[in-house]
Amino acid sequence: MLRLVAYAPDGVRRFPVHRSELIIGSFPECDICLPYTGVAQRHARLLYDGNQLRIEDLGSRRGLLVSGRKVKEASLEVLDEIRLGGVTLLVEDVVPGPEKPPPPTPAEPIGPPRITPERMIEHLNRISEWVLADAESRTTSEALVQEVLADFGGGALFLLLGDEENAGVKLVVATDQAWLASGEGLLEQILRRRAAEPAAAANRCFEGELAGAPAWICHLTFGAMDRKYAMMVAFPRFRPEELGWSPMAALSGLGHLLVLGLVHHVGWYEPILPGHPGQQDLTLDPNLVVGESLAMKQVVEQLRAAVDPPVHVLLSGEPGVGKDLLARSLHLSGPRRHGPFVIASCGGARPLQIEADLFGAEVPGKGGPVRREGKLLLAHGGTLFLDEVEQLPMELQARLVRFLRSGAVEPAGSTEAHAVDVRLVVGSRGTLDSVVTRDLFRVDLAYRLSQLVIDVPPLRDRREDLPLLIQSYINRFCHETGKRMQGITVKAMSALLSYDYPGNLAELENIARQLVYMAPAKGPVDVNLLPDRVRNGTLMATTRVDAASDLELEHLVSGTEQSAIREALRRTNGNKSQAARLLGLSRNGLAIKMERYGLKA
Repeated sequence: MLRLVAYAPDGVRRFPVHRSELIIGSFPECDICLPYTGVAQRHARLLYDGNQLRIEDLGSRRGLLVSGRKVKEASLEVLDEIRLGGVTLLVEDVVPGPEKPPPPTPAEPIGPPRITPERMIEHLNRISEWVLADAESRTTSEALVQEVLADFGGGALFLLLGDEENAGVKLVVATDQAWLASGEGLLEQILRRRAAEPAAAANRCFEGELAGAPAWICHLTFGAMDRKYAMMVAFPRFRPEELGWSPMAALSGLGHLLVLGLVHHVGWYEPILPGHPGQQDLTLDPNLVVGESLAMKQVVEQLRAAVDPPVHVLLSGEPGVGKDLLARSLHLSGPRRHGPFVIASCGGARPLQIEADLFGAEVPGKGGPVRREGKLLLAHGGTLFLDEVEQLPMELQARLVRFLRSGAVEPAGSTEAHAVDVRLVVGSRGTLDSVVTRDLFRVDLAYRLSQLVIDVPPLRDRREDLPLLIQSYINRFCHETGKRMQGITVKAMSALLSYDYPGNLAELENIARQLVYMAPAKGPVDVNLLPDRVRNGTLMATTRVDAASDLELEHLVSGTEQSAIREALRRTNGNKSQAARLLGLSRNGLAIKMERYGLKA
């Protein structure tokens, strides 16, 4: 069964191809209604005879784009991409799955309390084993607590972190959904009794209400790892005097076990997810220097969050910002750390070369076929960092989508497919939305590769890291050359800190290498050893034009003018007359431009 998946401005919509002819347009009476900008009232006709799917343009002003080609009519295949104005349609083949199992029969209503000291000990033993031995949490804490509450005849449990007046909920379990929102009412009852009996102990049991019904309420407080915890339990059917024993001590033990279970190991305050090990810490590449800038600290936190989820990650940033180092850090931190880490690039080569580099190739030879393994296959069991992904040719984007769907690689010129297990970390100069809107990138591929996006800041946005970066590069090259130096003069360091570094970390690394090689042994690096562009103070924040740039001239010109004005004012300490002379303007002309851009001296 075929269907069209529409990536529209307000979300994703799906339309089955259930008839031989379907009309696509923005008119409400069309079979596939797409009421969006750029879609004509009757835009296209879809024809399907059971074997072949075709699309015809019905004379719309913008026409049709099929996999990047403008057509009047075309045959469609699975994974072909159709652009109608601002909407992208993807042809999908839906394989019918197994029949859904019948809905589970509703559970029997919870009966009267059947808890005994022996059954409570069994529950505590089971939870202890879960805490100490169930390293990957195959059972949830909610399921274990549900069993305990059921033996009490039903009820609700709330585990809080912090003081009751300003506590955060760590765990909430109830045998009735109506009781899940009863925490506030329970807390009000506890605080009200505490105010009425200030001399009473912190651990209290009393007759109260749960969602308007009478209930036995128990409130316990305890500490763990220098943190305060509180647990509230409410049982509508359980009364200690009727069964002849009090579960206070057992419930206190239950609270401690739950806290340890949520912590899982001493010192790790992270809840455990069912079927997943605890989040691993981040192992940075040895060549990656983070520094103290807020921008890089945010990147590190985002990397840490991306270690465990098996999703593809997009690293967005200018060339030279160290995306390969961040990708390697993800690889070293995750479960694939023992597998290979492979780097490939989508730019600077012809499509056939990129195809062979990624997917491999097989050509006939005298002694049999000659095979070249692609980097996707070489990265099996590990991570592939695919840089400059926005430059991937359109004809190869469909192949990459097929690989992401099937997990199999078929080399060019071969009919044999190889199953590959690899995590993709891709790099681009900007977000993929910009190339998608210019019809240079498939929208479905952009969705798949952008499951988690991390923006990597350029060097000019993390200037507070420059001293540490400069010193680390100098130290590294001194070790490589065996040269001893006396550091960097104040004037040279000032010049290095004032430079813009259009090439980011790659340019800074080259400058540092050149300084170490040229500097006299046992002497400091002086300003005369710096490249001219650094010594003369190249304009900061120079406007760059690359494949991901907005090419609107007005924006480019205004950005360059603002950068030049700021630099001129910086050099002249805010003197407008001197700045105007540097810029070749009259003082009045400079004042007009500063007012236009909202700049101040």
